[in-house]
Amino acid sequence: MSNNKVIFIIGLPGSGKSALSKLLAEKLNYTLYDLDSFIEKKENRTITNIFADEGETYFRNIESEVLEELSDLENAVLSTGGGIVLAERNRKTMKEKGLTIFIDRSVDIILQNIDPKERPLLAKDKNKLLELSKQRDSLYREAADIIFTHNTWEDDINKTFSKFYDEIKSYLD
Repeated sequence: MSNNKVIFIIGLPGSGKSALSKLLAEKLNYTLYDLDSFIEKKENRTITNIFADEGETYFRNIESEVLEELSDLENAVLSTGGGIVLAERNRKTMKEKGLTIFIDRSVDIILQNIDPKERPLLAKDKNKLLELSKQRDSLYREAADIIFTHNTWEDDINKTFSKFYDEIKSYLD
């Protein structure tokens, strides 16, 4: 892991990026950065409000700028937004600057576990997640160095994390 300074976590909204990123950062003693939270602080408003006020194009531009900025950090786990892979420049940045892990989780399982109202792109129509999956799946796979398939939540997040960590630890040595 010596040449990889940043671990990028990608996947659909609700796939478990935040929870697994937090545990990975703790395990590795890395700093966790949540890209969406970072954007909200920088813009001084919520992602939902950015989308409503400025539109998706504006948000995606800010997202790319923040990704670029954070990708030069050392010993960092970066939990990204679900649409980070849409821009080729972002996929390139992640490939060049670190290790990218795709959390692959089925739409059906995600929909059982999230509140669509808390997700800007899903607020109006939860079927949008299926559309997003079809649109983004190949991009996630293209961007990923590691694919972690996770179609259940274990009774305990720590069990899920153990499986996750077992799958990725050979890449981290």
